[in-house]
Amino acid sequence: MDETPWWKRKPSAGTVQPAKRVSLRQLLHGSQRDGETAPKPEVASQDPDESDGRISSGRLWFLLATFLVVVVIITVRMAYWAVASPAPGPSRGAAAAELIRSRIVDRNGLLLATDSFYWEVNANPKAVRNDKDSQSLATDLARILGQPEAAIRASLAVTGSYTMLDKHADEEQRKAIEELKKPTSMIWMDEKRGRAYPLGTLGSHVIGFVNHARLGLYGIESSYDAWLMGQRELAEEQKVKKPGALTDSASLYLPSRGRHDLILNVDAGLQHIVEKHLAEAVATYDADGGSIVVMDPRNGAILALANYPSFDPNRYSDVRMERWINAAISTAYEPGSVFKLVTMAAALDAGEITPDSIYPDSGELAIDGRIINNADKKRYGNVTVRTALAKSINVITARICLDLGAETFYRYVRQFGFGAPTEVDLSAEVNGEVKEPGHIYWSRFDLATNSFGQALSVTSIQMINAVATIANGGTRYQPQVAKALVRNGQVYNLPPHILGYPIKPETARTLTQMMVYTVDSSSYSKFMPGYRVAGKTGTAEISTAKGYTQDTIMSFVGFLPAADPQLVILVKIEKPKRGGLWAEQVAVPVWAKVAQDSVRNLRIAPDDRMP
Repeated sequence: MDETPWWKRKPSAGTVQPAKRVSLRQLLHGSQRDGETAPKPEVASQDPDESDGRISSGRLWFLLATFLVVVVIITVRMAYWAVASPAPGPSRGAAAAELIRSRIVDRNGLLLATDSFYWEVNANPKAVRNDKDSQSLATDLARILGQPEAAIRASLAVTGSYTMLDKHADEEQRKAIEELKKPTSMIWMDEKRGRAYPLGTLGSHVIGFVNHARLGLYGIESSYDAWLMGQRELAEEQKVKKPGALTDSASLYLPSRGRHDLILNVDAGLQHIVEKHLAEAVATYDADGGSIVVMDPRNGAILALANYPSFDPNRYSDVRMERWINAAISTAYEPGSVFKLVTMAAALDAGEITPDSIYPDSGELAIDGRIINNADKKRYGNVTVRTALAKSINVITARICLDLGAETFYRYVRQFGFGAPTEVDLSAEVNGEVKEPGHIYWSRFDLATNSFGQALSVTSIQMINAVATIANGGTRYQPQVAKALVRNGQVYNLPPHILGYPIKPETARTLTQMMVYTVDSSSYSKFMPGYRVAGKTGTAEISTAKGYTQDTIMSFVGFLPAADPQLVILVKIEKPKRGGLWAEQVAVPVWAKVAQDSVRNLRIAPDDRMP
């Protein structure tokens, strides 16, 4: 038996061959081609109406007349559909056949993203112009759609049978247009499925948006695109776990018709607080922008993340594409003195120093013909490591790093996650840059300056995750925006994901005590009454191809309560033009406002115990 697929088989000798196609020219004039003589058909007798294979003139005229009638009918029907009927035609209910995208809610069940419907308003300009009420109709449409009447009249003045008057009309506008009682051959509305963000700009960089092609771009909409569209199922490790039930608050909006919903760790109330304080800070200090991240160090949950400037995902096309970028994960910068925490953690964990180790400071340090100075241009003499961190002394930090050695230092840098993605569940994360021995541009001077956060770059999410590692006793978690997947109303919690253990618990405890000493001995020691805070400031000059400029990035990262850390906050302000020269004058006050509102929002009890 021949197993060759049917579309590849050759016809056998006994197979009936398909008839050859006959063109209209051949039908009317025979098979003769230009310059060829058609062979005479082999027949026993000749039809009286035929002569040498030709068709009689009477039959020819009959076929011509039939052909012309068919052409006329087709032409008339095409003209009718082009003029008398709407070009695309109304498609009410067509959007219901599109794929449904599931909902996103915050940790308390507040709706952040959902599918919605909108209408494209279309018109047949020729039909409108022929209407007796055409003048008043244009006025009514302008009023309903909230557009200038001149713009509506211009749209209706175009030639042809189709024009779009509005591509995103809402339900009220649809009803108002229907009340005009105009035929659909004149005005019609196409129902479309879109994406709505009820809270507007809130959490835009966390959530992202969905474009007109129903593709999730940026944020959670991008990283969980397949899940939200129902194109990915639960992983095996999630299937074996017993799912939970929706809480009463989450049940208000879930489950959705899409059946693949998402619950975030983000707290919408806290997100609002963070965005409010960030916007105020940028205005107060006349800064170019900034970022604030709030994280639970116990599991890596991101409770709030904001960048300024922001955008409205409902109208994402109203701003330049650069505004869509989540600077907290996609923009690297030199962190400055907050990176001294990593250097101290490495040296403490390796046994190179203790908090009471004494180092000399002469105010400058020469390395391979280049000089390192303290940021405040002071010399401190012999001081302890604890004091060196509190006073943020560059020279001593560099000496510690040189004594520790490049191999050990960069091993800890890598273990803390710098130079690689944190694996946060948001799209477009960048690595930052850490040069190491073997790199064409690396030198011992880089080793020294890296120790206090220069000549390397990090992201805000990397920096806060490193400090969260210190806060929780030495465990580095993957930062997580999503808290749970919801499948058919059943909740599958996403477990914390441990990425490593960069330092020992005793190292983390010792460094936390040093960070508390840093805050307690500072000018801002009383900024959080009732809470013991561990933290570190950073004021970093911004580097360019021509060297460092006078512009700075000011940051403060800290956690509380120091004895039982439940909250770690990073504040970064870019290029402030007033307010002071140091981070303690700019970033710390912002951090304090965020922290004070956060402990109230999350109901974290006062705790001023020493760690």
